[in-house]
Amino acid sequence: MPSWFMLLTTVLIALPATAFAQPDETPDEELRGWENATELSLVRTGGNAETQTLGFSNTLRGTWPAGRVRIRFDGVRSRTADDRFLVLEPGLRFPPGALPDGARTTMIQPPAGADVEQYFVEGRFDREISDRFLWHAGWSWDRNTDAGILNRRIAFGGVGNVWAEGEDLAWSTSYGFSFTDREEPDPDPAKDDRFGGVRINGDYMQRFGSVTSVDGDVTMNVSLTDSSDYSLNAASAIGLAMSEHLSLRVSVQWLYENEPALEDLVVVAQVALLDPDGVPGSGDELFETVAGGGVEIDLGTGRIRRDRLDTILRTALVISF
Repeated sequence: MPSWFMLLTTVLIALPATAFAQPDETPDEELRGWENATELSLVRTGGNAETQTLGFSNTLRGTWPAGRVRIRFDGVRSRTADDRFLVLEPGLRFPPGALPDGARTTMIQPPAGADVEQYFVEGRFDREISDRFLWHAGWSWDRNTDAGILNRRIAFGGVGNVWAEGEDLAWSTSYGFSFTDREEPDPDPAKDDRFGGVRINGDYMQRFGSVTSVDGDVTMNVSLTDSSDYSLNAASAIGLAMSEHLSLRVSVQWLYENEPALEDLVVVAQVALLDPDGVPGSGDELFETVAGGGVEIDLGTGRIRRDRLDTILRTALVISF
């Protein structure tokens, strides 16, 4: 993780203690406590298919009477091996278009490589101005290699409202400004790598009895210089408590980029050779694309935009304390 992440983590942990520590501190200003929830999911296959998918999420919260800090990490990493193939033994000779009879082969199993990488880190500090009004500041870093996001750093701050805050219902909204610094694999002349923006966020949690809970989170970040350049991160989940510290959680997350990153793809064509005069090498030969058959030729690369929407469905065990 970049050094700035470690620095900001230290600052966010130390900030509440600095903000609330006073020479004549009263018991009401003491830290109410830390809460931590960890989600783990792992899928691994072997034999004919070599895959490994790891999902990890952790949320750490510190709460004071007039403020709170939250540090969150989400990650999904999948490793998949390419298909196996056979290699002929060296030293064989055979004519083009034919295969040697009785030749020995060796099976090659490619090692598993990174197939999906999605990470998200966020730190946020909230300070109450009144019972229903607050200010906030924070930062985030995310990576989504399939969506063409190598690194995206966002610093943000603003104000918000607390509409409900209790054990069974919590609901808050916030709005402010942001600064985004992003890195994509291919330069995009239609987009700015760095820009100021407007950020809107909402958090919701509700408990039904002692077993079931529902929560949701949505964040939108819009560029001030190009309103069509915006991103949306929305998630919704349901949790079922199995014990005091263990629960089952099912969640779905939507990651939307209105102007997704560029991607270079190989352009191929299935063609048949046309020879009008029937004389090979006379110079009038032409390729004609066909729906099936023929031969496949490489025509270079073409550029497209990636899909706007990524969806992540998770089923995980949650350990909380």
